[in-house]
Amino acid sequence: MAAATVAVAALTAPGGGGGCSPRQGAAPLAAWLGSLLLAAALGLSQVSAVEVYTPAELSVENGTETKLPCSFSSSEVISSAATVTWSFQPEGSTTSVSFFYYSHGKSYLAKDSQFKNRSSWAGDLNKKDASISISNMQFRDNGTFICDVKNPPDIVVTPSEISVRVVEKVRRLQHAEGQVEQLARRLQALELSAGAAQRMMEERVTNLTHRIEALEQVMQHRPMQP
Repeated sequence: MAAATVAVAALTAPGGGGGCSPRQGAAPLAAWLGSLLLAAALGLSQVSAVEVYTPAELSVENGTETKLPCSFSSSEVISSAATVTWSFQPEGSTTSVSFFYYSHGKSYLAKDSQFKNRSSWAGDLNKKDASISISNMQFRDNGTFICDVKNPPDIVVTPSEISVRVVEKVRRLQHAEGQVEQLARRLQALELSAGAAQRMMEERVTNLTHRIEALEQVMQHRPMQP
């Protein structure tokens, strides 16, 4: 901006040593214009870009809560004017609609959005985290989620996109399989216990049989009393 001020001042300052012809003033004017363009270019170069990062794809089970990760980098200190905007482009659609806005520590949700009562802030701008969470994911949530961060004067941003695929919930099947495995282990334990009890009973019967046989032998050899 200082260079621009100098160029403008030079352009508007009266020429020294009296007036000059148009032909004589052409060269200085061209030089001044060149300085002005250079100053403008330098001023624009001072506005750096915010880099936004998200995973390219994310698979989520229907009915569950998921976190949409988004981080960013900025050459500037995170200011109070930093903002985060999340948009959604449904599968098969060519347009996106903003549904979540975060600024000055507060979240603002679009009234007519399908995520109105299901989205919440899950990030920390001081840690350059712009993530959000969405609960009770549905199949209609298939599509592209777009994270956009601005941290003035870093305002040149290329938003990052996540392609989200909502899949059938398999937790119930896994739970059922776990129950079957537990029942199988219990049955095996019962079979082992039953086998052990049967062997014990057989040993007792065998011992009792031996005792009976011994008693019978004693009774056979015992003399009869008159």
